[in-house]
Amino acid sequence: MFFVLRKVVKMKNAINPIALATSLILVTACNSTAPINKTAATAINQEKFSQFHQYNEDSNSTLEYASYGQILSDSVIDLGMSDRYRITSHTTAIGTRLSSNPKPSTATEANRFYYDSYKENPKMKQALQVVQKKMADLPNKINLSNLPKSELLAYWFNLYNVTVLNELVQQYPVKNLSKLINEEPSFFDKPHFNFNGNQYSLNDIEYNIVAPLFNNDPLLMYGYYRGYIGSPNLLDHPYTAKNVFTALTTNAVQFVNSNRGSVIDAHSTRVSSLYLEKKNYFPNFEEDLAAHLQSLVIPEPDKNQVVQNLSFSIDNYDITDILGSDIPYGGGNAVVIDPSIVAVGWDTAFTTYGDNSSKVIGQVSPLRREILKKITQKYYEVNSRVEITDLPDKEGTEN
Repeated sequence: MFFVLRKVVKMKNAINPIALATSLILVTACNSTAPINKTAATAINQEKFSQFHQYNEDSNSTLEYASYGQILSDSVIDLGMSDRYRITSHTTAIGTRLSSNPKPSTATEANRFYYDSYKENPKMKQALQVVQKKMADLPNKINLSNLPKSELLAYWFNLYNVTVLNELVQQYPVKNLSKLINEEPSFFDKPHFNFNGNQYSLNDIEYNIVAPLFNNDPLLMYGYYRGYIGSPNLLDHPYTAKNVFTALTTNAVQFVNSNRGSVIDAHSTRVSSLYLEKKNYFPNFEEDLAAHLQSLVIPEPDKNQVVQNLSFSIDNYDITDILGSDIPYGGGNAVVIDPSIVAVGWDTAFTTYGDNSSKVIGQVSPLRREILKKITQKYYEVNSRVEITDLPDKEGTEN
């Protein structure tokens, strides 16, 4: 079957990759909070982390993320709240290559990033690298203690997320990120930053820098993008001092009320295995976690939604891309014209029709076609515009 998915939202302005650079603007010194570390800290480590526990709530200094914001705005598909959709297609042995098997209940969940457009575009990769490098170098350029706590929180989230994005863009195409998570040391434990002569990892940012500043508030975990479907969403805009707390709450609600976050059954609750990695936020783990989840559950009519008897059985380590790694698919002549969320000028494979932009991605399996169609439908629903047209079936030739 052919189906055409056309973008009916006006395209954003094109980006000049060469001009991409992180605009970070600030002006002026200092409060402190005691560190609460994930692991036991030596005196040297205490000093290493405590330098980032200083802040100035009277400061009007701000950071601006213009170029990073453009990348997110033009490369992220915001899918909004989960509708608990479960894919129905099944893999069939047609043609020369089989489709991989996504997890049915979570295959169309989580915001998506257009990794495919970066795959063979050195300028796009370089633009992202420049943004990440400039953001990572900021603690060596300015005194972060001159910033208020909300500004610091937004900065650390943005640095963490752009670092994950940059790594995955360099590795793509990659389908499953379980190795990245489970190898020793994991990607999140390896040092990625040099601040004032000290080495820091992504987990250092989360547990030893940010968590102590905010008393290990569990909402913090929803600000960190880890690249796979079973983790919190990547936003289509940067965190800022003004939006960070609202955005965190929204991300938390969207995650908990999704198939990748929690599913409440009559006598038990299936939850994401991600929470097993987040025990640091919950002193009395299962009791505190159950209370946390219950506080975020959106009530449904005529349902007794009690979070109890937790089972950590939900996971999906597939990368949050759009096209998937199971194409080209040698079989039925299924052609998808996919709407571009990437601005014209980033990927020359996109064709522009007035304010619309689309890209022929080639042959895909029936399963991938269902996923693409659902993702696009959800994107348009979030943006209040839907236009999906099915074309008559066509017989394809088997390779």
